Amino acid sequence: MAHTIKFISMVILLLVGIVVGMQTAEQGMKKIDGSEEQKSQTFAVTKVNQNQVDIAVMGKQIRTEPKKMVTYVSQTGESIGLWVKKNTEAAIQWLSGFF
Repeated sequence: MAHTIKFISMVILLLVGIVVGMQTAEQGMKKIDGSEEQKSQTFAVTKVNQNQVDIAVMGKQIRTEPKKMVTYVSQTGESIGLWVKKNTEAAIQWLSGFF
């Protein structure tokens, strides 16, 4: 169990590092290009009005209410967690077949 938690945390850290790196690279290219007024293509959150928020992740636009977004993120995280758990259990069972 401890190894699974370490592995998942390293994967999450890697993915966060990739997104931060892409964001930094995009900002650097904008500085060189001289076009700072464009929206970020990696990750951008824009408030439209009090009840609406525009979220752009890797060019995909989502317009939602803040409370609904929390539910969406929660459901996505839960489904990813279940997928990781299922696949980890399958991999452990497969590896235990060798011993």
